[in-house]
Amino acid sequence: MDSSHRADLAPPVHASSADPSWPLALLVAFRFCVCFFAIATLYLAVGHASALVFFNSDHPVGNAVTDAMFVPTLWATQRLFGSGIVYATVAGFIAYMSTYLIGAGVATIVWSLIDRRRAHYQRAHAGLRIYLRYLLAAVALTYGAVKVIPVQFAPPSLVALITPLGEFTRMRVLWHSMGTSTAYVVFTGLVEVAGALLLFSRRTTTLGALVLAAAFTNVVVLNFGYEVGVQLNATVYVLMALVLLAPDARRLANAFVLNKDVAPADLRLSASGAGRRGLGRLAKALVIVLLLVVHFREAYVEHSRRLRLPALYGIWDVEEFARDGVPVSPGDRARWHRLVVAERGAAAIQWTAGGLVNPYNMSDDPVSGVLTLTAIGGKSPVVTLRYTREADDRLQVSGRVGEDVVQGRLRAMDLTQFPLRRPRR
Repeated sequence: MDSSHRADLAPPVHASSADPSWPLALLVAFRFCVCFFAIATLYLAVGHASALVFFNSDHPVGNAVTDAMFVPTLWATQRLFGSGIVYATVAGFIAYMSTYLIGAGVATIVWSLIDRRRAHYQRAHAGLRIYLRYLLAAVALTYGAVKVIPVQFAPPSLVALITPLGEFTRMRVLWHSMGTSTAYVVFTGLVEVAGALLLFSRRTTTLGALVLAAAFTNVVVLNFGYEVGVQLNATVYVLMALVLLAPDARRLANAFVLNKDVAPADLRLSASGAGRRGLGRLAKALVIVLLLVVHFREAYVEHSRRLRLPALYGIWDVEEFARDGVPVSPGDRARWHRLVVAERGAAAIQWTAGGLVNPYNMSDDPVSGVLTLTAIGGKSPVVTLRYTREADDRLQVSGRVGEDVVQGRLRAMDLTQFPLRRPRR
C-alpha cells in the first residue's frame, strides 16, 4: 500500500499531541464503524480484489467466494426476520440493514468490554480510511465505467419501442429514460469516475468523498423511487463516503456554513525509508491501473458486442398474413401486426388484438434463412420461421407456430417514425 497513506495515522484534523486520548463516545463510534463495514462490505472487497487477481469482475471463483462470504448475513437475516424476506424489496432493505446494525452493535459491545483500556485507535483509523477509500473508489469505477462507455443504460430496444408504457416496471422505465440520453449517462459516469480518482490521493480524499456522497445519494433515491432492488449496497456506499468525511466535518461546517477560517488538514508523512515509499507508490499505481483497465475493458467489450446487430434488425410491419393457408384480414385477432428483430438476441411478435407483445429470445441463421424464436420463460412453443428477403425492403416468412402453419409478407418500418429514433436537432 502507498506509504503516503501512513499520513492517515492521524485523522486529517489538527492534532495537538502524538498520542491524543479519544473521548469514550468516539472510541465506541469507531468500533461500531469498523464492525459495521466489516459485516456490510468485506464480501464486496473480496469481490473487487478477485477482479484484479483474475482480470475479470465476473470470474466464477470470485463469485463463489463472495457468495459464500454473504451466507452468514443471509442466515442471520432469515433467523431474525423470517425466510420469506426478499433482498430486492424495501422490506428486504430494512431487514438486511437491521442485521448489519444488530451485528455491528453486538460486536461493538464485545470489543468495548475486551479493549476498554484503549486510549485511541490512531493507527486503526488510518487503516480504516485506506480500506474505505480504495473500496469506495473501486465501486465508483465499476459504476462509472459502464456509464462512460454506455452499457448499463442502453437506448430503448426495438421491442421496448412497441411495448405499451403500462407494461413496464418502474425499474424498466428508469432504464429506458436514462438510455434515451447517452450524453447524460456519460456525464453521470464521469462524475463517478472523477470521485473515484480523487479518493486515491490523501490530498483530494475529502473532495472525492463529497462528490461520491452526492452521486450515491442520487443512486439511493433512484433505487428506492424506481424499485431497482439494490438500495442496500447504495446506502452503504453513501455511509462509506460520510465516514471518510467525518474527520473534516468541523472544517467543512466552518467553510460552507459558519463562514469561519479553515486551517489546513495535517497531511504530513510519517518517517519511512525511501525504499518503502517507492514500493508504496508502485503498489498504488498498479492497483489504480488494474482497476481502470479491468472495468473499462469489460465495459468496452460488452459495448462492442452490443453494436453487432442481426441481419434482419428492424421492425417489420405485416402486410399479408395467412394461417394454415387461409388469409387473415387486418383487424382479425389471430393476425400478426409486427415482427421485431431487435438487439442483443431479442425479438417479439406484436398481435393485432390490443397490440399485445410476446417477447422472445432469438437466434438467426442468415445462411439458411432461419429465424428461431424461443419464448422467454418457455411458456409457449418455439417459433421457427424461414425467411426470404426481397429487393424492395420486404420479407417473406413461413413457419409453424404451435399447431398452425403461418405465412406472411412483411415490410421494413422506417424507424425514424419513433421520436426516440430521430436524429437530434
